[in-house]
Amino acid sequence: MIIDAHIHLWNKIKGRLGGEEVCPVKDGIIRVCKKEVQGMPTWFTNCRNPAELVIAAQEDAGVDKAVVTQEYLDGNQNKYLLQVIQKYPDRFFVHGLLDFTHPGNLKQEFNEVVTMGFKGIKCPAMSLPFLEKPVRLDQPELQFVWEQMYEREMVLSIDLAEGSIQVPEMERVLKRLPGLKVAVGHFGMAGRKDWMHQVRLAKYKNVYIECGGIIWLFRREGPPFHTAQLKIKQAVKAVGADKIMWGSDYPRTMVDFTYRQSLDFARYGCDFFSLEERNLFLGGNAARLYGFSYSARKKKPGTLITEF
Repeated sequence: MIIDAHIHLWNKIKGRLGGEEVCPVKDGIIRVCKKEVQGMPTWFTNCRNPAELVIAAQEDAGVDKAVVTQEYLDGNQNKYLLQVIQKYPDRFFVHGLLDFTHPGNLKQEFNEVVTMGFKGIKCPAMSLPFLEKPVRLDQPELQFVWEQMYEREMVLSIDLAEGSIQVPEMERVLKRLPGLKVAVGHFGMAGRKDWMHQVRLAKYKNVYIECGGIIWLFRREGPPFHTAQLKIKQAVKAVGADKIMWGSDYPRTMVDFTYRQSLDFARYGCDFFSLEERNLFLGGNAARLYGFSYSARKKKPGTLITEF
């Protein structure tokens, strides 16, 4: 079973980045303040990213299930993702989004998300140290959320600021709540200064590292992404193959590469993996963390073209 541990879905983008409004334009282009950028593939003509599109891509590539995360860039998608949970209950594990930039509202927001039925929470933490009033991961308002998640056995998906700036805070949280289920995103921003400090958080029980977007970090190389493979090997040596998960960061990475390329570098590259380790990387670890049960994927029938 292959599980993509990091994808995004949204109905309509209405987010923010660095305090600036993010809104859709057309053909995968989004506007941040007055600047237009390619935020998703061009064939997302209406800039919407529904579950049905990624299911089609995954059926083609051979991916069985996926973990849906969120970002402030896209805006809060809780209402739409609740529909996704209801429509595809066995296909996706979905994280709810809270506004950690305003800690005073967290208790109410958390209770709402739990009532909606989410089993995971996303914390895009990378901006928190740089706010006008910085937010710490171990301050009381956030600690309330982590404690409640621990008691409910929920999963925390967290993207940390580059380097080690938030690692001591995260370690204090983990020491207080040993066994809190955590997925550290974007492979700790592999290759950036002190990125291994984030990876080593996986030495704590139930902490995993997912590599959503790792090929984007090394996009100038292109396939087979040799440096990305070396970074994965380095992480395996440090924390073990049973603590890392493959993820695509769909559809953002698909601006530069196809979904199949994102998977194939992990499925056919990384020759330092044993067969068992590769299976853990491609799905076994995610199944354990997120509680996916095995179900056989129906293979799409092949088509024989006899006339041109």
